[in-house]
Amino acid sequence: MLNGITIMIVSTIPDMFAEHYYFVKHVFPQLKDICSEYDISLDYVDLFFSMSEDELNNGRTLRKYLQSIDFDRTFFVCFRGQKLGRAPTYKRIDKKTLDEYPELVDYIGDISFTELIIMHALQPFEKNNDGEHKNLPPVKHALFYFRDSKFLDNLDSSQKEFYTSNGISEDSFVRDLKLAMAKDLIFNEKEESENNENGPHINIHKYEGIWDDDLSLMEVLDNYIHEYASMNNFSYDFLSKLGSRIDFDDLKGSFSDFKCEGKDLKEVMAEDFFNELKLEFPDLFESVV
Repeated sequence: MLNGITIMIVSTIPDMFAEHYYFVKHVFPQLKDICSEYDISLDYVDLFFSMSEDELNNGRTLRKYLQSIDFDRTFFVCFRGQKLGRAPTYKRIDKKTLDEYPELVDYIGDISFTELIIMHALQPFEKNNDGEHKNLPPVKHALFYFRDSKFLDNLDSSQKEFYTSNGISEDSFVRDLKLAMAKDLIFNEKEESENNENGPHINIHKYEGIWDDDLSLMEVLDNYIHEYASMNNFSYDFLSKLGSRIDFDDLKGSFSDFKCEGKDLKEVMAEDFFNELKLEFPDLFESVV
C-alpha cells in the first residue's frame, strides 16, 4: 500500500479507559477495513504503552506525544471528558523537550498536558531540531469527541471525584471554568480554521456514555490491554506491568457502550473518518459520491 496513516487517541487517563477500549475493540477494525478497501494502510499506537522506562522516569512523556504527532500530522483523534488533567511543571519536563519545542515555555504550569498536545496539533508550531528551526503546520484532520456530563448525576461521591478532579485542591466552579476554557480553545481553532485554507479540518461531536455499575475500572483496563496486545502481537504481561504504573483507585462502575446523535458512536466515528479520508486522498475516492 502506497498510502499510510498512523493514529493515536489523545485523552486524559485513567478516566478514559473505557473510550480507549471501545476504540480498539469496535472503531479501529472498521477504520482499518475502510482504509484497506482504498489501498491505505492504517496503524494505531497507544503512546503510554510504547513508553520506555527512561521516558516515563525522566520527564520525556510530553516529548514522546509531540514527536508522535510530528511523525504523522495527518489525523488527530481526541476524547474529552469532565477532567481537565494536570498541568505539567518544569520539574516534570526535561530540558531537551523545552529546547526542541521552545514555544512550550510560554505555557508550562498554566495549561494541562492534554491541552498542550491539542495546541501542538491544531496550531503552527516552532521546532528546534539539533539547531535547525522548523515551522510545523497544523495537522490536516482533527476529530474531537466530547463526552456528555449527565452521567455524573448517577454517580456516588467517590466516582464523581474520579471523573472530574485533577488531583489538586480547587472547587467545582474553578474546575468547570477551566474545562470550559479548554474546550473553547478547540471551538476557537475550528472557527479560525474555517476561514483559513491552511488550517486543520476540525470535526466536533458530543457523545453519551452508557453506564454499567457492575464493571470496574481495573476490568476495563485489563480488557483494553488484552485487545491492544492481541492487535499488535505484544506481550500481555509486559503491557500489564506498564499498566500497573498508572496511579488510580479501582472503582466499581464504568462505561460499557457509547452513543452519539442517536447512533452508535462507532458509526459516527467511521463516517467522520471516511469523510476526512476523501478530503485527504481525493484521487482514491473520486468515484465516491
